[in-house]
Amino acid sequence: MTTTVDDNARLESRSGKFFARYYDAMTQRAEEKWGRPLRTLMFGELTGRVLEVGAGSGANLPYYAKADSLVAVEPASEMRKKLVRRAEDVPLDVQVVDARAERLPLPDDAFDTVVCTLVLCTVTDLPAALDEIRRVLRPSGQLVFFEHVRSPGAVGLVQDVLAPLWRRAAGGCHANRRLLTAFRDAGYQVRIHEVVRPWPRYPTNTPYVRGTAVPLPRPATRD
Repeated sequence: MTTTVDDNARLESRSGKFFARYYDAMTQRAEEKWGRPLRTLMFGELTGRVLEVGAGSGANLPYYAKADSLVAVEPASEMRKKLVRRAEDVPLDVQVVDARAERLPLPDDAFDTVVCTLVLCTVTDLPAALDEIRRVLRPSGQLVFFEHVRSPGAVGLVQDVLAPLWRRAAGGCHANRRLLTAFRDAGYQVRIHEVVRPWPRYPTNTPYVRGTAVPLPRPATRD
C-alpha cells in the first residue's frame, strides 16, 4: 500500500530537478560496484517501524527485508515519482510522504530506526533536521546513516573552495559539510562503523562514513 502526501506550494530549482531526473544514471556505476552490498549490510537486519529521510528514487526499498513498515520521505517531485513506482514492487508496507527533513509531518516517538543515505549533505537547515529526526525516534531508536563528510587536509580545503558552485550544480549538496560535528552538537552519540573511499575519488564527495547515531537523553530542565 502506497500513500502520497502532496505539497504543491514548494518550489524546486531547475538544477535540482535536473539532478533528480538523472541521478540514477549518474550513480549506476557506483551502485553496481559497491552500492548494493552496502545496502544489504545496512538495512537487511532492520526491524520494526523505519523512516527513511530523503528516500530519493527508492534504491534502498528492496533491502528492508525484516522491517515491519516504512515511511519514505522525499521532497523532490522527480525523485518521488520513481519512489512511488518502486514502492509498488516491494512486499513491504510503504508510505511515501512529500516533506523536507526540517519539517516532518509525523508523530513524536514513532520510529525504531531512521535511515539517511547521501541526503544530509543536501539539507538546508541541518540542526533543524537532526532535531526533527530526534523527535520522531523512539527513546531506544537509532539513526542509521551513510553520508559523505568534509575531508581533512588539502582535499577539505578544495571542498571549501568548490562548495558554493557544487551546491548549485548538484541539487544543494554541501561538499564540505562537517556532519559528525553536527551530530554531536545536536546531542547524538555517534558510532562510526566504516570509512569508505571508493575509486575513482572525486574531491567533492570523499570520504563517505557509515555509522549509527543514537540520541542522548536531553538534560533535565529546572523550573
